[in-house]
Amino acid sequence: MAGEEEGKSKKDRNLTELIYRTKVIEPPYLILKFGVSEEEYDQLTDEDTKADLFDGTLIIHSPASIRHEDIFVFLIFLMRGYTEHKQLGKVLGSRATMHLAHCRKFEPDILFVRKERLELLKDKELEGAADMVVEIISSWTRDYDLREKRQVYHDAGIDEIWFIDDEERKIVVDRREGKEYSTGVTTSGELDSEVMHGFFVRAEWFWQEILPDPFLCLQEILKGS
Repeated sequence: MAGEEEGKSKKDRNLTELIYRTKVIEPPYLILKFGVSEEEYDQLTDEDTKADLFDGTLIIHSPASIRHEDIFVFLIFLMRGYTEHKQLGKVLGSRATMHLAHCRKFEPDILFVRKERLELLKDKELEGAADMVVEIISSWTRDYDLREKRQVYHDAGIDEIWFIDDEERKIVVDRREGKEYSTGVTTSGELDSEVMHGFFVRAEWFWQEILPDPFLCLQEILKGS
């Protein structure tokens, strides 16, 4: 009987996975599936699926827009290039999972872990909170990113959180100060990271229709640091 139940459970999971992978849903979207365990999250997601697990709710994101992807590639190039040159730690992209608490697994667009904490980085996920995360805001994820996800990041004690809002042309930054967070908004000029020491961006870089040459921007950052 136990074997039959286990087989049925596995069949149900496979059927759920099939539904999610074959059902045609036009983006943009956020798909919610309730009552999901950590084990089911691991089975239902892969490197092609961006999803979060929030207190048992699986939240599947639609594919990123071209603009979102352009900003992501531009910024991760700058952050990874700077971090590796300075040997500060590790920068990972949007398929890297943070295991923040029981049934709380989140995939920020970009995360940074200081070299002193790299032992928390396992084969499949980061066991704990990153030191810095970046979210690139999309119109269909705005409320989720700036409310629920933001609060989860605060609960986890992430030191620095960047929200890049291309639509409203601003970068919102939350910085942890003890048990509280302060918030700053940058629309133009230089924005410095207090976690990735010496790293900065210029807000105007992100608002250009064609993003600037990342090699030249990285050279400017390294020269300034």
